[in-house]
Amino acid sequence: MIYVGSYGSGISVFARDGARLTLVARVDAPDPSYLVADPHLPVLYAVDELTDPSVASFAIADDGGLTELSRQPTGGGSPCHLLRHPAGYLLAANYDGGSVSVHPIAADGTLGPRTDLVQHTGSGPDPERQQGPHAHEVRLAGDLVVVVDLGLDRLIGYTLKAGKLTAAADPFARTHPGAGPRHAVAHPNRRWYVADELDATIAVFDPDPSTGVLHEVAAVPSTMDGPSAPAGIALSADATRLYLSNRGPDTIATFAVDASGDLALLDEVSSGGSWPRHFAIDGGVLFAANQKGNSVVSFRFDAEGLPRPTGDVVELDSPTCVLPR
Repeated sequence: MIYVGSYGSGISVFARDGARLTLVARVDAPDPSYLVADPHLPVLYAVDELTDPSVASFAIADDGGLTELSRQPTGGGSPCHLLRHPAGYLLAANYDGGSVSVHPIAADGTLGPRTDLVQHTGSGPDPERQQGPHAHEVRLAGDLVVVVDLGLDRLIGYTLKAGKLTAAADPFARTHPGAGPRHAVAHPNRRWYVADELDATIAVFDPDPSTGVLHEVAAVPSTMDGPSAPAGIALSADATRLYLSNRGPDTIATFAVDASGDLALLDEVSSGGSWPRHFAIDGGVLFAANQKGNSVVSFRFDAEGLPRPTGDVVELDSPTCVLPR
């Protein structure tokens, strides 16, 4: 099954046959712009980014259909990303105001009231987009919870214990000023790549051998096709290719990753629509969610690991997140 979150059109459930998607169900939810599946339970988690800032859990039926189990306010505006922490908590990055909320997950997937809300402070050099903190992603790095903050040009590391976050590495990483970090991915060699939304670069980081704190070593242009707002980023299974979606040029860019972890742009292909906000790779297929193009477009990889459109397209209002399960 493939689940697609969107602005205003709920969560759509698709049966998958290779690269082809067939709609089988849809659940009404306000603005579920990001989704994550529980690794142990038949449960899906979603944010409501715009209408009522909250996190929700949904039971997944045998046929893939969804039934809402619970909903809790995050305490911050515009939650846009989720992490299902292995300790049994759901963490949400609240973009507006720049905060991170923590919710306990019960044995049946029900979400409890938040146990913590951590508020970021500060600003960046961009007067329009960095007037304050904007938490954009929350992810794991070993035992650390790492929050990518677009407004602060920082990645901040926390420890989570008994439902409370404690700052452990601030910054865990610092991008060059005005970069606007959005999403990150870690290479097996411990090098990190961060999609910078504001200046259309991929920031490259190496860890300090003694502390694990990241230091920026390069900033690579995200596209050769004009102004861009990078969004999704992912590595291939063998970590020899890095993929990035560029909003504006509306492309999926492919970078070669050499033995040392350096990047070289190999190819850009049209995302098949407008504003590719997110993509997911599953079973040799890349599914791109074109938010303004109202479509999810499928790609297969050629022998060089370059995505090529299959011709399979589904129309869907404002898709923002693709979740294979």
